Amino acid sequence: MSRNQSERMGDRDAPTREADLHTLGHLLSEVRLVPRPTRRQFLLAAGVGLIGAACSRSQPRSIDQFGTIEGITVGAEMLSVLGTGADAAPMNPGKGRFGFVLVDLQNRVIEGGSPSVWIAKETTSKALGPFQATWFPFTAYEKTHDQSPRSPLPGDFAAEIDFPGAGSWMVAVTVQQGSKEFAGTGILPVSSGPVIAGLGAKAVFASTPVATTPDKIAEICTRTPVDRMHYISLEKALRNGKPTVVCFSTPLLCESRLCGPVTDEQILVFEKYGPGRANFIHVEEFLPGPDRKPPAATLENRSPAFKAWKLETEPWVFVIDGQRVIRFRSVGPVTAPEIEAALQPLL
Repeated sequence: MSRNQSERMGDRDAPTREADLHTLGHLLSEVRLVPRPTRRQFLLAAGVGLIGAACSRSQPRSIDQFGTIEGITVGAEMLSVLGTGADAAPMNPGKGRFGFVLVDLQNRVIEGGSPSVWIAKETTSKALGPFQATWFPFTAYEKTHDQSPRSPLPGDFAAEIDFPGAGSWMVAVTVQQGSKEFAGTGILPVSSGPVIAGLGAKAVFASTPVATTPDKIAEICTRTPVDRMHYISLEKALRNGKPTVVCFSTPLLCESRLCGPVTDEQILVFEKYGPGRANFIHVEEFLPGPDRKPPAATLENRSPAFKAWKLETEPWVFVIDGQRVIRFRSVGPVTAPEIEAALQPLL
């Protein structure tokens, strides 16, 4: 890993980095490990409570530990793996995207490099992997002149994981920095039954409001400034035979403040390909209405499309083919290169 990645927050100036660290620390301090934590908070890191048990700097590695989660992580410096536990959307067996953020004990986000990801049913059972992860920085916020609330997270890692079966899978992430090894663990739920908007499932028909002028868009969009991805209804888009990229988000009211940056990443792809080649839709979670004042951010006040898709958190991004089949799904941070890579084969 290069450029002291665990000690920097990107190329922004020192005061900005300090403010980001303070904000990230505050968000992480709000984490509560409860039986049914909110799914509207991506930064709720259920994996944090597991790291201490999985990462020990004092225990020597035994012969029996080789090739296990326990053996892979023993002796490493501890990390939090955000995007596991309560904030990991259940998926089905097979290949799926695992997006995550690594945070050290000083609440500093690790950027860059290529962490290794391992999975196993138990910490002491044989681990599968490594699956290599790639770093994707957020770049669209400034490019799109967004003024919506902004997450302190500078990007995310993503890896394609192949789960051989259902269950609560232990996941370990390891990364090397110089002579130091860092590791963190968490849980990823894999279901043998239907999951919400799962890969390979048919996208749900849902009518979404349409507007094309800034004044009218402001009635159905909380982004500042408003975006132009409200020109077609989701229901109509799913019937016209084109691939569809749809983002479910609420840039103004998003608790994790990821909705603005993620919507911005979708905008970059929209601006590159345009509505002639694919449908691009931003589905607002809390519709402002004619007075441009969105309702309270409660499950009851979600927009009809959010309710139809049964989404209780945000942001979500889906790439859907011309036959209405979901080919890509993500919750939490995702970037334009990932969205574009999923879209290109469908064009």
